[in-house]
Amino acid sequence: MFSNRSSSPARGFTLIELLVVIAIIAILAAILFPVFGRARENARRSSCQSNMKQIGLGIMQYTQDYDEKFPQAYWYKNDAGDSGGYFQWSGATMPYVKSAQLYVCPSDPNGGLSPTKPHDPTYSAAPNGLDAQVPFISYSANAAIMPRKRSTTDGTNTVALASVDNTAGTIMVAEFNNYVGCINDTSQGQTNTSQVNKSHRSMSAFGADATGALWAGQSTADCASPVYAITAARAKEVQTACKAPGYSGGLPHIAYLELEKHLGGSNYTYADGHVKWQRFEATLDPNNFQWGKKVHGCGNQRVLDQNGNDVR
Repeated sequence: MFSNRSSSPARGFTLIELLVVIAIIAILAAILFPVFGRARENARRSSCQSNMKQIGLGIMQYTQDYDEKFPQAYWYKNDAGDSGGYFQWSGATMPYVKSAQLYVCPSDPNGGLSPTKPHDPTYSAAPNGLDAQVPFISYSANAAIMPRKRSTTDGTNTVALASVDNTAGTIMVAEFNNYVGCINDTSQGQTNTSQVNKSHRSMSAFGADATGALWAGQSTADCASPVYAITAARAKEVQTACKAPGYSGGLPHIAYLELEKHLGGSNYTYADGHVKWQRFEATLDPNNFQWGKKVHGCGNQRVLDQNGNDVR
Protein backbone atom coordinates (compact mmCIF):
# COMPACT_ATOMS: atom_id res chain seq x y z
CA MET A 1 0.00 0.00 0.00
CA PHE A 2 1.32 3.39 -0.97
CA SER A 3 0.94 6.57 1.10
CA ASN A 4 -0.39 9.78 -0.54
CA ARG A 5 1.90 11.90 1.63
CA SER A 6 4.83 13.53 -0.07
CA SER A 7 8.16 12.20 0.95
CA SER A 8 9.77 15.67 0.65
CA PRO A 9 10.40 17.54 3.98
CA ALA A 10 8.06 20.41 5.04
CA ARG A 11 9.24 23.75 3.71
CA GLY A 12 10.03 26.49 6.32
CA PHE A 13 10.53 30.25 5.94
CA THR A 14 13.66 31.37 4.23
CA LEU A 15 15.90 33.98 5.86
CA ILE A 16 14.76 36.57 3.33
CA GLU A 17 11.11 35.91 4.12
CA LEU A 18 11.75 36.23 7.86
CA LEU A 19 13.60 39.49 7.34
CA VAL A 20 10.72 40.85 5.23
CA VAL A 21 8.20 39.95 7.96
CA ILE A 22 10.36 41.56 10.65
CA ALA A 23 10.75 44.67 8.51
CA ILE A 24 6.98 44.91 8.03
CA ILE A 25 6.39 44.55 11.80
CA ALA A 26 9.01 47.23 12.50
CA ILE A 27 7.39 49.60 10.00
CA LEU A 28 3.93 49.03 11.52
CA ALA A 29 5.32 49.57 15.02
CA ALA A 30 6.99 52.83 13.92
CA ILE A 31 3.65 53.99 12.52
CA LEU A 32 1.42 52.82 15.37
CA PHE A 33 3.47 53.55 18.50
CA PRO A 34 3.36 57.34 18.03
CA VAL A 35 -0.39 57.03 17.44
CA PHE A 36 -0.76 55.10 20.69
CA GLY A 37 1.40 57.68 22.49
CA ARG A 38 -0.69 60.51 21.12
CA ALA A 39 -3.86 58.74 22.17
CA ARG A 40 -2.51 58.32 25.70
CA GLU A 41 -1.55 62.00 25.88
CA ASN A 42 -4.97 62.99 24.54
CA ALA A 43 -6.51 61.03 27.40
CA ARG A 44 -4.21 62.77 29.90
CA ARG A 45 -5.05 66.15 28.39
CA SER A 46 -8.77 65.41 28.78
CA SER A 47 -8.25 64.32 32.38
CA CYS A 48 -6.27 67.50 33.07
CA GLN A 49 -9.04 69.59 31.50
CA SER A 50 -11.55 67.88 33.78
CA ASN A 51 -9.35 68.71 36.79
CA MET A 52 -9.07 72.32 35.76
CA LYS A 53 -12.81 72.55 35.14
CA GLN A 54 -13.48 71.38 38.69
CA ILE A 55 -10.91 73.85 40.02
CA GLY A 56 -12.56 76.64 38.02
CA LEU A 57 -15.97 75.76 39.44
CA GLY A 58 -14.44 75.70 42.92
CA ILE A 59 -13.08 79.20 42.45
CA MET A 60 -16.46 80.39 41.19
CA GLN A 61 -18.09 78.97 44.33
CA TYR A 62 -15.45 80.69 46.45
CA THR A 63 -16.25 84.06 44.86
CA GLN A 64 -19.94 83.62 45.67
CA ASP A 65 -19.11 83.12 49.35
CA TYR A 66 -16.60 86.00 49.52
CA ASP A 67 -18.42 89.05 48.16
CA GLU A 68 -17.75 88.02 44.54
CA LYS A 69 -14.01 88.45 44.94
CA PHE A 70 -11.34 86.10 43.67
CA PRO A 71 -8.97 84.51 46.17
CA GLN A 72 -5.49 85.98 46.44
CA ALA A 73 -2.69 83.94 44.90
CA TYR A 74 -1.13 83.73 48.36
CA TRP A 75 -0.53 85.72 51.50
CA TYR A 76 1.54 85.39 54.63
CA LYS A 77 -0.21 83.64 57.48
CA ASN A 78 1.37 85.99 59.99
CA ASP A 79 0.87 89.06 57.72
CA ALA A 80 4.59 89.80 57.99
CA GLY A 81 6.82 87.21 56.29
CA ASP A 82 7.08 83.63 55.13
CA SER A 83 8.39 82.27 58.45
CA GLY A 84 4.82 81.42 59.40
CA GLY A 85 4.02 79.85 56.06
CA TYR A 86 1.70 80.76 53.22
CA PHE A 87 -2.03 80.63 52.66
CA GLN A 88 -2.26 79.75 48.97
CA TRP A 89 -5.25 79.90 46.63
CA SER A 90 -5.45 76.11 46.46
CA GLY A 91 -5.91 75.98 50.22
CA ALA A 92 -8.70 78.56 49.96
CA THR A 93 -10.54 76.65 47.21
CA MET A 94 -9.94 73.08 48.43
CA PRO A 95 -13.18 73.04 50.51
CA TYR A 96 -15.10 73.59 47.27
CA VAL A 97 -13.09 71.28 44.99
CA LYS A 98 -12.98 68.62 47.75
CA SER A 99 -10.32 66.37 46.16
CA ALA A 100 -6.62 67.20 46.40
CA GLN A 101 -5.93 64.82 43.50
CA LEU A 102 -7.67 67.23 41.12
CA TYR A 103 -4.84 69.73 41.60
CA VAL A 104 -2.34 67.36 39.92
CA CYS A 105 -2.17 67.02 36.14
CA PRO A 106 -1.58 63.41 34.95
CA SER A 107 0.97 64.74 32.45
CA ASP A 108 3.04 66.50 35.11
CA PRO A 109 6.42 64.68 35.17
CA ASN A 110 7.00 65.95 38.72
CA GLY A 111 3.73 64.56 40.03
CA GLY A 112 2.86 68.05 41.21
CA LEU A 113 4.92 70.37 43.42
CA SER A 114 4.79 70.09 47.19
CA PRO A 115 4.13 73.22 49.29
CA THR A 116 6.92 75.77 49.59
CA LYS A 117 7.13 75.30 53.36
CA PRO A 118 5.66 71.84 53.91
CA HIS A 119 7.16 71.11 57.29
CA ASP A 120 9.29 72.78 59.91
CA PRO A 121 9.83 70.82 63.15
CA THR A 122 10.76 74.03 64.99
CA TYR A 123 7.32 75.50 64.33
CA SER A 124 5.29 73.56 66.89
CA ALA A 125 1.98 75.23 66.03
CA ALA A 126 1.90 73.40 62.69
CA PRO A 127 3.88 70.15 62.98
CA ASN A 128 2.29 68.70 59.85
CA GLY A 129 3.03 71.62 57.59
CA LEU A 130 3.18 75.39 57.56
CA ASP A 131 1.41 76.12 54.30
CA ALA A 132 -2.35 76.06 53.79
CA GLN A 133 -2.01 74.47 50.38
CA VAL A 134 -2.87 71.15 48.74
CA PRO A 135 -0.17 68.45 49.14
CA PHE A 136 0.84 68.58 45.47
CA ILE A 137 -0.06 71.05 42.74
CA SER A 138 0.45 71.32 38.97
CA TYR A 139 -1.35 74.62 38.46
CA SER A 140 -0.73 78.30 39.14
CA ALA A 141 -2.96 81.36 39.40
CA ASN A 142 -2.85 84.30 36.99
CA ALA A 143 -1.63 87.27 39.04
CA ALA A 144 -3.73 89.71 36.99
CA ILE A 145 -6.90 88.56 38.76
CA MET A 146 -5.48 86.56 41.69
CA PRO A 147 -2.66 88.90 42.76
CA ARG A 148 0.32 88.35 45.03
CA LYS A 149 -1.17 90.29 47.91
CA ARG A 150 1.33 88.95 50.41
CA SER A 151 0.19 91.08 53.33
CA THR A 152 -2.18 93.89 54.22
CA THR A 153 0.59 96.41 53.47
CA ASP A 154 1.00 95.35 49.83
CA GLY A 155 -0.11 97.76 47.13
CA THR A 156 -2.15 95.14 45.28
CA ASN A 157 -5.80 94.50 46.02
CA THR A 158 -8.15 91.56 45.88
CA VAL A 159 -10.09 91.51 42.62
CA ALA A 160 -13.87 91.69 42.26
CA LEU A 161 -15.49 89.44 39.68
CA ALA A 162 -17.43 92.42 38.32
CA SER A 163 -14.21 94.28 37.46
CA VAL A 164 -13.15 91.61 34.94
CA ASP A 165 -15.00 92.78 31.86
CA ASN A 166 -14.22 89.70 29.75
CA THR A 167 -14.27 86.70 32.04
CA ALA A 168 -14.56 84.24 29.13
CA GLY A 169 -11.37 85.64 27.60
CA THR A 170 -9.21 86.10 30.71
CA ILE A 171 -7.01 83.27 31.97
CA MET A 172 -7.46 82.44 35.64
CA VAL A 173 -5.40 79.24 36.14
CA ALA A 174 -2.61 77.79 33.99
CA GLU A 175 -0.15 74.90 34.13
CA PHE A 176 3.15 75.09 35.98
CA ASN A 177 6.44 74.68 34.10
CA ASN A 178 7.76 71.10 34.02
CA TYR A 179 11.20 72.52 34.82
CA VAL A 180 11.16 73.35 38.53
CA GLY A 181 14.18 75.67 38.26
CA CYS A 182 12.06 78.11 36.23
CA ILE A 183 9.57 78.28 39.12
CA ASN A 184 12.11 78.48 41.94
CA ASP A 185 13.52 81.60 40.27
CA THR A 186 15.71 83.46 42.80
CA SER A 187 15.35 80.66 45.34
CA GLN A 188 17.37 77.97 43.57
CA GLY A 189 18.66 75.13 45.69
CA GLN A 190 16.32 75.53 48.66
CA THR A 191 15.71 71.84 49.18
CA ASN A 192 15.80 71.57 52.99
CA THR A 193 12.84 70.58 55.14
CA SER A 194 11.49 74.11 55.44
CA GLN A 195 11.63 75.19 51.80
CA VAL A 196 11.42 72.67 48.98
CA ASN A 197 10.28 74.79 46.05
CA LYS A 198 8.20 77.85 45.24
CA SER A 199 4.88 76.23 44.41
CA HIS A 200 2.95 79.08 46.07
CA ARG A 201 3.88 81.49 43.28
CA SER A 202 1.48 82.98 40.76
CA MET A 203 2.39 83.65 37.14
CA SER A 204 1.77 86.57 34.81
CA ALA A 205 2.45 87.59 31.23
CA PHE A 206 3.45 91.17 32.00
CA GLY A 207 6.67 93.14 31.67
CA ALA A 208 7.81 96.35 33.32
CA ASP A 209 8.65 97.84 29.91
CA ALA A 210 8.24 97.15 26.20
CA THR A 211 11.27 94.84 26.17
CA GLY A 212 9.68 92.46 28.68
CA ALA A 213 11.72 93.22 31.79
CA LEU A 214 10.64 91.71 35.11
CA TRP A 215 7.37 93.01 36.52
CA ALA A 216 6.97 91.61 40.04
CA GLY A 217 3.41 92.78 40.60
CA GLN A 218 3.45 92.85 44.37
CA SER A 219 4.00 96.43 45.54
CA THR A 220 2.68 99.97 45.26
CA ALA A 221 5.65 100.84 43.01
CA ASP A 222 4.82 98.00 40.62
CA CYS A 223 1.27 99.26 40.33
CA ALA A 224 2.39 102.87 39.82
CA SER A 225 4.35 102.15 36.62
CA PRO A 226 3.03 101.18 33.16
CA VAL A 227 2.55 97.46 32.54
CA TYR A 228 3.27 95.84 29.19
CA ALA A 229 2.13 92.60 27.62
CA ILE A 230 4.85 89.97 27.08
CA THR A 231 5.29 88.93 23.45
CA ALA A 232 5.48 85.30 22.33
CA ALA A 233 9.09 85.86 21.22
CA ARG A 234 10.04 87.22 24.64
CA ALA A 235 8.24 84.33 26.36
CA LYS A 236 10.36 81.84 24.41
CA GLU A 237 13.53 83.74 25.36
CA VAL A 238 12.51 83.62 29.01
CA GLN A 239 11.79 79.91 28.85
CA THR A 240 15.17 79.16 27.30
CA ALA A 241 17.03 81.36 29.78
CA CYS A 242 15.41 79.92 32.92
CA LYS A 243 16.33 76.38 31.85
CA ALA A 244 19.99 77.25 31.30
CA PRO A 245 22.58 76.01 33.84
CA GLY A 246 23.30 78.55 36.55
CA TYR A 247 20.00 80.45 36.22
CA SER A 248 19.69 82.65 39.30
CA GLY A 249 16.29 84.22 38.72
CA GLY A 250 14.97 87.64 37.86
CA LEU A 251 13.02 86.84 34.68
CA PRO A 252 9.37 87.73 34.02
CA HIS A 253 6.91 85.36 35.59
CA ILE A 254 5.86 83.86 32.28
CA ALA A 255 8.83 81.60 33.16
CA TYR A 256 6.51 79.74 35.53
CA LEU A 257 4.23 78.64 32.65
CA GLU A 258 4.59 75.32 30.82
CA LEU A 259 4.20 76.25 27.16
CA GLU A 260 3.63 72.75 25.80
CA LYS A 261 2.31 70.40 28.48
CA HIS A 262 -0.02 68.60 26.07
CA LEU A 263 0.66 67.97 22.37
CA GLY A 264 2.20 71.35 21.59
CA GLY A 265 -0.01 73.41 23.89
CA SER A 266 -1.42 73.60 27.42
CA ASN A 267 -4.76 73.83 29.18
CA TYR A 268 -6.09 77.08 30.60
CA THR A 269 -8.99 77.79 32.95
CA TYR A 270 -10.73 81.10 32.28
CA ALA A 271 -12.36 83.49 34.72
CA ASP A 272 -15.85 82.26 33.85
CA GLY A 273 -14.85 78.69 34.77
CA HIS A 274 -14.50 77.14 31.31
CA VAL A 275 -11.33 75.35 30.17
CA LYS A 276 -9.60 75.38 26.79
CA TRP A 277 -6.45 73.88 25.30
CA GLN A 278 -4.37 76.45 23.41
CA ARG A 279 -0.94 77.03 22.01
CA PHE A 280 0.71 79.65 24.16
CA GLU A 281 1.23 82.04 21.22
CA ALA A 282 -2.56 82.39 20.94
CA THR A 283 -2.84 83.54 24.56
CA LEU A 284 -0.28 86.31 23.94
CA ASP A 285 -1.80 87.70 20.74
CA PRO A 286 -1.92 91.50 21.32
CA ASN A 287 -5.22 91.59 19.43
CA ASN A 288 -6.66 88.94 21.72
CA PHE A 289 -4.47 89.12 24.83
CA GLN A 290 -5.82 86.57 27.31
CA TRP A 291 -3.72 87.26 30.42
CA GLY A 292 -5.68 90.34 31.40
CA LYS A 293 -6.32 93.51 29.45
CA LYS A 294 -6.16 95.22 32.83
CA VAL A 295 -4.04 94.53 35.89
CA HIS A 296 -7.07 94.19 38.13
CA GLY A 297 -5.03 93.97 41.33
CA CYS A 298 -3.50 97.36 40.46
CA GLY A 299 -6.69 99.36 40.31
CA ASN A 300 -7.62 97.99 36.85
CA GLN A 301 -4.60 99.59 35.20
CA ARG A 302 -4.64 99.07 31.42
CA VAL A 303 -2.06 96.72 29.89
CA LEU A 304 -0.05 98.15 26.97
CA ASP A 305 1.31 96.51 23.84
CA GLN A 306 4.83 97.08 22.51
CA ASN A 307 3.74 100.35 20.85
CA GLY A 308 2.28 101.76 24.05
CA ASN A 309 -1.35 101.14 23.03
CA ASP A 310 -3.92 99.24 25.03
CA VAL A 311 -4.00 95.54 24.22
CA ARG A 312 -7.27 94.30 22.80
